[in-house]
Amino acid sequence: MLQILEGAAVIAALSLYLIPSIEADAREHADAFAITMVNILLGWTIVGWFAARAWAHRADDTQPLLRTAKRIRSAVGRVTSQKIVDHVKLRAALECRDLTRRRVATGPCA
Repeated sequence: MLQILEGAAVIAALSLYLIPSIEADAREHADAFAITMVNILLGWTIVGWFAARAWAHRADDTQPLLRTAKRIRSAVGRVTSQKIVDHVKLRAALECRDLTRRRVATGPCA
């Protein structure tokens, strides 16, 4: 019975020690591996543990930047495709005008 309690105490202590790593992994933090390394290597110093904990709590700075880049890319894609469509329509209108000047009965404008 004593061995079971000792095992449970070791597991509980290890879980408490690794809280910053577990939290960073659960939040899918971009620097989860680095947080784990700081936690394992410097966590025994209380300052290292609190630093890893604060780092795990800090918001991921890359997410807003990635979302903004994705929005810009899709906006540029929409503008580019719209310009292509407008160009094709203009070319078709110019070809129709040229065909009507030549008085050709058959063609895309007829």
